[in-house]
This record gives sequence, C-alpha cells and structure tokens, in this order.
Amino acid sequence: MNDLQSTEKPLLSLCMIVKNESQNLPRCLASAQPYVDEIIVVDTGSEDNTLEIAARYGAKIGYFNWCDDFSAARNYSLSLVSGDWILVVDADEELVINSESFWVQLSSHPEIFAYSIIRTEANDESMAPLYHVRLFRNLPELSYSGVLHEQLRYNDQPLSAERVSYLENFRMLHYGNTQELTDLKTLNRNLPILERARQEKGLSLMLLYCLAGMYDRTGQREKAHECYAQAFDNLLPHLLNSNPPDDFGFVPSLVFTLAAQCLLQQDYETARLLCQRGLEWCPNYPPINYIAGITLIALGFPLGAVTYFDNCLQMGKEDSYYKGEPFERSFITTDPAFEMGRAYLELGHFQQAIAAFELALSFDASFTDAQQQIENIRQLLSIQA
Repeated sequence: MNDLQSTEKPLLSLCMIVKNESQNLPRCLASAQPYVDEIIVVDTGSEDNTLEIAARYGAKIGYFNWCDDFSAARNYSLSLVSGDWILVVDADEELVINSESFWVQLSSHPEIFAYSIIRTEANDESMAPLYHVRLFRNLPELSYSGVLHEQLRYNDQPLSAERVSYLENFRMLHYGNTQELTDLKTLNRNLPILERARQEKGLSLMLLYCLAGMYDRTGQREKAHECYAQAFDNLLPHLLNSNPPDDFGFVPSLVFTLAAQCLLQQDYETARLLCQRGLEWCPNYPPINYIAGITLIALGFPLGAVTYFDNCLQMGKEDSYYKGEPFERSFITTDPAFEMGRAYLELGHFQQAIAAFELALSFDASFTDAQQQIENIRQLLSIQA
C-alpha cells in the first residue's frame, strides 16, 4: 500500500478482550492482521501463552482486573484505541473478507456510526447466520453496556437504525467452545454474574431472558420458570400498548419462546397476543411466523396457518429474514413445510399436503414423520379409490 492510499483509508483498530485463548487466538489474529492498522488485546487473567501469541502479531497489550462485567472490560479496551474505526472480534472468531471495498463504504457514509457484520457458525450448519454490530467509529459517545452479552450504545441509548448499516463483503466464522466447556462457563461464570446483577440493580429484559435460558439448559426448571414469568411481566405493558421495548435485543426470540410455552399450557389467548405483537414488531422473524401458524392450527384455523408457514419458507428461499436473532435453520425449511402439510391434511387437501411433506423431505431426506404422512395419505387415497 503506497503513502497516498494509506492517507485515504481510515485507520482501523482491532480490539479484543481475552483469557486463556491460546488455541483460538492465532487463527483470529492471522485473519484480521492484513486489514487492520492496530491490534489491541486486553487480557483478563490468562494463565497460558495467550499474551505471547498476541505479542507475536504486534498487539498492544492491556491488562484488566476482571470484575464480572464484560462491558467494563470492553470499554477499557476501547480506551486504548487510536484508530478512526474499531473492529471488535472475539478470539474464537475468524474474519473472512471477500473484498476490500468496505474501505469505500466506511469513508463514504458519514451519517453511519456502526456496521453489522454477518456471523455464521463454523461447525454447526443447523443455525442461521445473524448480524452483529462489530465495526464502529471511535467516538466517546459509543460504549458498551451490560454485564453479559454487552451491547454497544450511543450516549447510553440503543443505537438508532439509521445510524447502523451492514458490510456485505465482511463476515465472521464462529468456532465456539465444546458443549462441556460452554456448560462449565454457564454454571461457574455466567449464572453468578447475572444473579449478582439481578440482586444488585435488576436485569434488562434481554439479560433476564438469557438467565432463564441458562437455567433451562442446566436443568434448573423452577428457576427458569421464575425468570420467564418475570420476563413476561416486564414485557406485558408493551404487549398491551403495542409499543416495542426500546432495547429490542432478543425480544423476537423471547416472544417466540413465551408463545410456545403458552401453547403447551393451552393458553391460546396469550399465545395469540404474543404472536400478534411479535409479527407487528418483527414480521420477518421466521420463528414468530412459525409459532403463529401453530397457534392458528390449535385454534382451528388451518387455512390461515398455511400463510405463516409459507412466509417462513419464502423468507428462507429469498434470504429475507431478520438476522438480528439466532434461530435454527429448520424454521425456514423442514418445520414449516411439515406443518403446512399437516394444515392441508386437516383441510382435506391431500395433494397439497403430499407436496408440502415432499418439500420437507427435500430439505431432510431422513425426515421419517414426513415420509410416514405421505404413505398414510396415499394409503387413504387408494382405499377411497
């Protein structure tokens, strides 16, 4: 890169917080080093050779005394940055950049404060990709908030949609941890952090939902139920007045989860309200469309349900779904196709039901329930003939 080019490009700083990441860090830094002007690595107490690896890549190393607050550590790392733009990447992620055209995008849109980058699971094709805000201007008004799953905010308020854009040629692969290590971190680190924060100052709706999910995954059902109930109570005023929460992170996923629980309890009125608001707030989130269809079937309206299952399939086909929340790919493939088949079956539209079940099989050839439904229909049609 010549001197003229270097002056035209904004300075980009890679910013990380790490602890005992010797297995992941080389892959991460090697993927980012060609594109950044500065590497900031803040260590929160490594006992392996993480820092030696960081030094080999020319990182500026900082030290942070861990205090059970991810945003505090993240904000300290931001204070060490000298670039015009900050790129935040975790050690278990890898950058994949298909084109350096992002430099032009950064330089050409002064109204944009931050960019979302799409992240896919490197070793788990069952999850749909989603966008994370990871690249943003080095502004004092931008900082992180939240003891866990920290969120970037502007003057301690959620970033407005008009200030955020997307980088299409820029993506991340997430490698993650083994399930055993994830469970250990949940039990030994994340649950204590959230419970302490809950007792001291309360939790945001997002973190309360995260806490419920952690209790659920670790088999603590009673505590999970308590957190879900509190999350519903906090969400209820928004359900009634139709205004979405200002902090919208994980709200679509929460709405889906609560609606599914209501269906299990045969509380169809609340499930219907959750679906109605969820579709108003985030109409292109497939799990909400899916659970709306399931709710209509439960209420005896299979024809209406078909529309929502078809929405899921079309969003998957067109890649037009909301990418701000994680969800399983089956919500845009096998699940809505299968349930569409069930809806058509209830309506007595046997050929359309067969076509829907065959579509489910096209996504997953081992989907035995779909195959069994097709065989049952064909046997019924042969008897009627």
